[in-house]
Amino acid sequence: MPLYAGAAETNITPPLDIWMAGYSHRPTGAVGVLDELWARALVLDDGRQRLALLTADIAAFPDALVTQVRTEIATRLDTVPQAILLHATHTHNGPHLGTYRAMGTVDLPYIDVLTRKLVSVARQALRNLQPAHLTYGESSAQIGINRRANDAQGRAIMRANYGGPVSPTVQTLCVNGADGRMFAMLFSHACHPTTLTGDELRFSADWPGAAVAALQERFRREAADSGVTADAVPLFFQGCCGDIDPLRRGSREAVLTNGRQIAEAAHTARWNAHGRLDAALDAEEISVDLPLVPPPSPEECDRQLSQAQTRLAQGRESAVGSGALRDLQAQVEWATEQRARALEAATPATQPFSVQKLLLGGVTLLGFPAEMFVAYQLDTVAQFRAPLLMLGTTNGCWNYLPTAEEYDRGGYEVEEACRYYGNPMFASGSDARIREAIARLLKLS
Repeated sequence: MPLYAGAAETNITPPLDIWMAGYSHRPTGAVGVLDELWARALVLDDGRQRLALLTADIAAFPDALVTQVRTEIATRLDTVPQAILLHATHTHNGPHLGTYRAMGTVDLPYIDVLTRKLVSVARQALRNLQPAHLTYGESSAQIGINRRANDAQGRAIMRANYGGPVSPTVQTLCVNGADGRMFAMLFSHACHPTTLTGDELRFSADWPGAAVAALQERFRREAADSGVTADAVPLFFQGCCGDIDPLRRGSREAVLTNGRQIAEAAHTARWNAHGRLDAALDAEEISVDLPLVPPPSPEECDRQLSQAQTRLAQGRESAVGSGALRDLQAQVEWATEQRARALEAATPATQPFSVQKLLLGGVTLLGFPAEMFVAYQLDTVAQFRAPLLMLGTTNGCWNYLPTAEEYDRGGYEVEEACRYYGNPMFASGSDARIREAIARLLKLS
């Protein structure tokens, strides 16, 4: 069957004063716009299966919103929810949708607008369907560094680890029209969009947005003679970046430099692509129960709750900033919930965790609702012979998901981040179950 594809984009920049997700301690909602936020959609149809891939400049989508958006889009596109991939680029300067604690209030009217825009951009991509073929390419680039170094006791601290694992690759899937000109480009790289720090109070898509903007400018400039349409849509998808931070940070210039480097690599990867991929499409999604770290004893929970309440009272007495106060309040909420879990007669020991697989011709995408450590990507790509994109923050984001060996080292991702997610931390045994799910989906021996 012939392949048809269509792409579209829509601006999702919120109004000012809406709180941003990604960093706690921010004193206010957004005070300005450094660069616009966007949602983009790619719809593909081979006459048998219809898929939709959406990516948005959001830190993470909460689970309830994921279900709502995927269901509504599936209905509008006459397909099934498992054929809808909803991805967040993980910018830390996008709107807070409710995934995290200590990051301000949620603006429900904005979420309603965002939901309608996501559904609308998917429908627009459907209306833009045209005959298409796919090509795949890769190129080398590295803007990030592993951020888990060791302290003197061998414990993980958030600092540059120049010997730690990274994925220095940019992958591209080009969508080309019947005339051979590319009209959409899906590209992926694994690095946290945290070039900007928590002191930046303006909306920004961070380096993925800068990469998209650089590609769009290049497409407009070179459309006449480079086999690309002037309005080609680049769609960025975040890799397994849980333990990867940008090496260059802290300024708008660093954002632009990081983005341009990835854009240049994506452009090179496009030219490295050879031949046409198969037109067949497929979608599959499985759920695996991941073990959770049990709560401490009730006595230890009482001690931790008392400490958290004391710190909150001290913060109020010393008139700490509003951001710091929200953070202290979040620690009390976490300790209270842990105590409740410890006192429950039947505390849930596992968390359902969905892994999505999409087949786009000869390219496979795996989507995970977590901040996946990069070793999962490196290990799986090494085992799978065909092109494979491993995507974190896809169809939600429950927590960080370290590899088993990282648990003994502790650190922010293992011990602290769960307090902001408000979800019990995955236990080290999750590693084996995730790898089993991956092997099942990819049919690895």
